[in-house]
Amino acid sequence: MTLLTRDVEPLWIARYDYEPNWRLPPHAHEDYYQLIFCVSGTGEALLGSERISFHAGHLFFIRPRLLHGLTAGKGATVRTLDTKFRIQVPALRRALRSFASFQRTVDPAVVVLLEAILVEARAQGALTNEFCQTLLTQLLLCLLRHEPMAPRGHAPSVLPAPAESDLSGRIEQFLRGNSAGKIDQQVLSAALHYSYRHLHAVWQKRHGESPLRSLWSYRVERASHFIRYSDYELKRIAELTGFASVHHFTRVFSRLAGISPARWRERERRGVRQDIVIRPGFINRGITIQTQKTVSWSGKAKRGAGG
Repeated sequence: MTLLTRDVEPLWIARYDYEPNWRLPPHAHEDYYQLIFCVSGTGEALLGSERISFHAGHLFFIRPRLLHGLTAGKGATVRTLDTKFRIQVPALRRALRSFASFQRTVDPAVVVLLEAILVEARAQGALTNEFCQTLLTQLLLCLLRHEPMAPRGHAPSVLPAPAESDLSGRIEQFLRGNSAGKIDQQVLSAALHYSYRHLHAVWQKRHGESPLRSLWSYRVERASHFIRYSDYELKRIAELTGFASVHHFTRVFSRLAGISPARWRERERRGVRQDIVIRPGFINRGITIQTQKTVSWSGKAKRGAGG
């Protein structure tokens, strides 16, 4: 049973790795959009008639019928998050016309939403399509939020945020930005110039737990990113994310994620280059050229799942 209209329709998503010199040959999609976010690595992309150097943090927004392709650089694997979708509602298609096909800066929320779609699609649980559709709609709205919405010279009127909401945002920004360091009640109080009792009350009211308990969630979230996209040993990841030891890291990660970091990494690696179909019946055409040799855009070699 479909509960939502298909104004925005996610089709497919994948965590994809392009080894050095692998190529996605030039091609275009007739009726759907594609987002490719580069998590790590460098390379060269083709968008229309333009060749663009890209690296970690860059985003490609590919419209139907836009010729595109990419080549991974020689030095390291290019790791990407890649999703395909349709937009049926005309107003949203019109709103996205001015959105550039290549973005050098991306709202972190976009990456969080992409990863959330990947997790939900892998789970294949009840209402997976509806959850993915809702997350994708949020993602597209995040992209639009950074487009100019008012004529030049006329700043939009914005109401000031409530004091508690502003303080909660500052707490979160500090916790996320400094999660790898030592943070306790005194550190948080000194950084934000409020008593810890007040900070605790504001955070508890909004999030239902203490700031220091949320800190562990942020550390696990950051550790998950390292596990998914890096080759660091777990001991090194524990050091980079603020845990006292790999044993402490394993204990906290297992409690919050429901699975040990070692098993989480094993599961993630099994999922690399695996098609995850969200819309039943959608077929992804695999055209990635897998070769360590330098070949032309039309060169022939073993083909993979990217497309």
